[in-house]
Amino acid sequence: MTLGIDVSPLFSEMVMASATNDLVQKKMVYLYLVNYAESNADLAILAVNTLQKDCRDDDPMIRGLALRSLCSLSLQNMVEYLQPAVQRAMEDVNGYVRKTAVIGVVKVFHISKSAVVDTDLLPTLQRLIHDSDAHVVANAIYAVDEVLAEEGGFQPTRELVTNMLNRLNQFSEWGQCAVLRLLTKYQVADEGEMFDIMNILDALLKQSSSAVVLAVTKIFVDLTSNRPDLQGEVLRRLKGPLLTLMAGATPELAYTVLAHIQALVNGSQAGVECFAPDFKQFYCRYNEPSYIKTVKIEILTALADEGSAEPIAGELGEYVTDVDAEIARRAIRAIGKVAVRARRGGGTGCAPRGAGGDSGGSAAQPPSEEMIVSSLTGLLELDIDYVSTEAAVVMKDLVRKYPQQFQRASGAVERCMKIVAEPEGKCAVLWILGEYGLLIEDAPYLLEPMIDSFLDEQSGAVWLEMLTAAVKLFFCRAPEMQGMLGRLLAKAIQESSHPDVRDRAMLYYRLLLHSPEEARRVICAPKEVVEEFQEEMDNESRERILEEFNTLSTIYKQPATKFVLSQGPNPFPVCKMQPPPADGTVAPPAAGGEAPFAAAPPPAAAAPVDLATDADLLGGDGPPPPAAAAPAAAAPAAAPVGDLLGMDDLLGGMDLAPVPPAAQPGAPFSLERDARMDGATFEARWYQLPGATNESRQCRPGVSPDIAQVEGSLRQAGIHVIASGVIPGSAGMKFFLFAQQASGPPPSAPGGAWFLMELVLTPGAWANATVKAEGAQQASLEGFRACFWQAMAPYCA
Repeated sequence: MTLGIDVSPLFSEMVMASATNDLVQKKMVYLYLVNYAESNADLAILAVNTLQKDCRDDDPMIRGLALRSLCSLSLQNMVEYLQPAVQRAMEDVNGYVRKTAVIGVVKVFHISKSAVVDTDLLPTLQRLIHDSDAHVVANAIYAVDEVLAEEGGFQPTRELVTNMLNRLNQFSEWGQCAVLRLLTKYQVADEGEMFDIMNILDALLKQSSSAVVLAVTKIFVDLTSNRPDLQGEVLRRLKGPLLTLMAGATPELAYTVLAHIQALVNGSQAGVECFAPDFKQFYCRYNEPSYIKTVKIEILTALADEGSAEPIAGELGEYVTDVDAEIARRAIRAIGKVAVRARRGGGTGCAPRGAGGDSGGSAAQPPSEEMIVSSLTGLLELDIDYVSTEAAVVMKDLVRKYPQQFQRASGAVERCMKIVAEPEGKCAVLWILGEYGLLIEDAPYLLEPMIDSFLDEQSGAVWLEMLTAAVKLFFCRAPEMQGMLGRLLAKAIQESSHPDVRDRAMLYYRLLLHSPEEARRVICAPKEVVEEFQEEMDNESRERILEEFNTLSTIYKQPATKFVLSQGPNPFPVCKMQPPPADGTVAPPAAGGEAPFAAAPPPAAAAPVDLATDADLLGGDGPPPPAAAAPAAAAPAAAPVGDLLGMDDLLGGMDLAPVPPAAQPGAPFSLERDARMDGATFEARWYQLPGATNESRQCRPGVSPDIAQVEGSLRQAGIHVIASGVIPGSAGMKFFLFAQQASGPPPSAPGGAWFLMELVLTPGAWANATVKAEGAQQASLEGFRACFWQAMAPYCA
């Protein structure tokens, strides 16, 4: 039978062989009967008499064996024989027989629900939860939960929980897990009871069973979910046992514990603060399986902060040469995430973000930033395709987070172009060329070979990114890019079979024909500087997984609803032990001394700390001005363009004569040279005026003006500086400016047309201008912006 040979024709002979006094032979015969009962349902009835007789045997081992075999036949026509046998066995004097009978109730339940629910089996089963035998109690807890699944399972009372906790040491590890799971359904009355439960369960943390330790961990985390201060203390108590289990010799067990540690770290800030000092415990060993290295890398990424970012990034750099290519890729991605997260909440360390005294870039650069960018650049020297691809993708993310570090990474772009072969890496490099083409001297010539081999590329994503990069480069390097862009658009429109590529090429072509300025405004629209990138898992999912701690949800890293397909109620629903109200009640000390866990008064609210210090250049104490949109891609003025494709009547018409602007009625726009405004008036108007317009442009490489030079250039254009200064901890400068219209479109207010501006200038990076207008028409606002950027032409593209 065990070899797979069909011996079912011997069923009747084996039924006769069951009448033996040899226990070993009886076990083998019963195993045979159970295996072939379903395929020989008519003959299986012949074995009932023998099984019923053995259920009344003097030997408890035979009684239990016969009852288990009888219940395992799983035949509908056996219910009338099963019910009395199970009922009698649940009242047996021997604990082994009662334990077997409890599981027999579940088997009967799956054959016929009414045979359990509508008879005395269920009340008897519930009474066995108070049995003197701990093994019977453990089985009864699971059995009642499964039978009452439609009613939400068995709900424990205070007396039952007290009894279970007092007998906890009598249970086996499996039984303790049953009690702990039952405990998650209990509603704690107050903090005193909560601390009593925690003090009793604290002794279980010394066990070597990971199931028991993780079950206790779930209860502790649930009970302190509304007390972050207390949860930090609890996690510090749990950290030692979890790290000990993680270091076990069994890789599968180590992975399970690591997955639960990751859930704690991702689920709450208390988890990060608890495990952050021990980040070296999660360094990978060379001989560990890849699945353990993967989860350790994810934990290291989550634990990285300003102090540990540099050693963690250095350790991750060692994994880049791992024999497993996927581990190398994950390590490089993790290095980028460490750089982004290192100063989370402590300023962005990037280009200024907007107006109104909120300078997101005023915070000091993270000390680990330069080291991480340098290490990523050094990875390209390995000349490994997948390493270069991931390094390019990460560098793209880092320059979005830290634009000022682009100069350090710009030298790697040319190497990336030669090495990277995967579509994702190519897209990253093309994005860098398009966004920072003004700062990369050979940007057009790096792009040209890809344009010439456009049809050889197989990836639609690369085609789309190439189109966007070429058009953006055209706006800042028009003489060099005009011919290349024309060839690229011609190939994309006339020769490409990819519908998205052809549609985007036609969109760009028609925009350029309509108005180069409008095309530049649409394609080079400002983007917000990245604060932090979208996580693979949102906060709601993280919290849900933490609630489903110590289940498969923690291993699969997704809620149970994503992978459990159940037509009926789940027999093992996820339960969360609700914490008591955090009212600051102090728990009474345990007998013999103070309780290890004691309640603490709720923490006082901490005063908010301004992490991104921004000096008030006006010296006023008014309300903070509204933040404006963040700067992003350069928006340099584009050269006017003719027909790039040479089609229709524009054949050969590559005349780049400027397109005259629409004529404005009346006198041309100009600014008042002797306008006057004091600081108090400026500040009052700035706060009162409605929404502002924001525009950013790239600074010219190698040009580093000082405050006096910028003020002089603006003063000559009729734009006056009312306050200026250097942004603390940054190379950037901030100016508050005003101007008054002298001629042009008539003002819409009696006091004339005024323009108020905040300028944040970071040499080598960005110039971000935020303008508010009072009494000015839209045409006047456009005229002022043109005058301003003309005055800034020596410093900005």
